Amino acid sequence: MHVAPPLRRWMTRLGLAIVVAIAIGYLPGEVLRRDPRAIKQERQLEQMQKESRELAATNQAIFRDVEALRNDVGAVEARARADLGMVYPDEVVLRVRRAPNIDPAPVQRNAPTETP
Repeated sequence: MHVAPPLRRWMTRLGLAIVVAIAIGYLPGEVLRRDPRAIKQERQLEQMQKESRELAATNQAIFRDVEALRNDVGAVEARARADLGMVYPDEVVLRVRRAPNIDPAPVQRNAPTETP
């Protein structure tokens, strides 16, 4: 079967146009699509940064405590009292013990008895 040259030319152009349209629609989506591994690593990075900030805050608090214990006599005294239970020789220590957690028995009142 013989196909006229203008028809063959237009069929080639139409085929190329379809290929170009598919390339224009498909390739940018594939190129711009984010890699799942990159997304996972970004989440891990955010988590590590958050953990780093928390550790930095904890370290700062510990540093303040150490500096207070090095330079402030009141801080040393407070720590000795709280952690070691130390007192001055002329102080009186009162210890109050808590009663064990025992649920009291429910109080039952004498209900009027019916007389037949």
